[in-house]
Amino acid sequence: MFKRGIFMLCVLWMGASLADPGYLPKPPTFGTYTDPESALDDYPLGVITRQVTFSYHGAPDKKILLANGKQGWVYMLGYADDQKAYRLPNGDLKTVQETVWELGVRSFTLVFDERVVIDVIYKDDGSGIGVTAMELQHPRPRRESGREQRAGSLP
Repeated sequence: MFKRGIFMLCVLWMGASLADPGYLPKPPTFGTYTDPESALDDYPLGVITRQVTFSYHGAPDKKILLANGKQGWVYMLGYADDQKAYRLPNGDLKTVQETVWELGVRSFTLVFDERVVIDVIYKDDGSGIGVTAMELQHPRPRRESGREQRAGSLP
């Protein structure tokens, strides 16, 4: 009886270890040359947790509290840190960390509700206008113009 119980336990353990752990879509990476529209359109909303976000994207450049009370993780792209040495008037040498803005700063802000990413906001330094993943993935329905409504209402 004891051997049979151990055998059943081994069979159950093997079956559980071979079971599919579930599918979790991989979010797109944020890089200097990432196409923002593709990244926003492909980002799986409502699925990716904070832990998964951290493992895919790393630590955010900064964490912010958005106007709606949600937490946002900001990932900045297009800049580089550079260390430069300067000689002070007293003759001492001082090394300073400077930010080089040559490529233009772009940011992706992941918006969290509870523990999952519910939106991604893209913003660049050019226009200052942000585009969100929700806007691209779930566009608002367009209202028909007056002419099309009148034409459709005729008998």
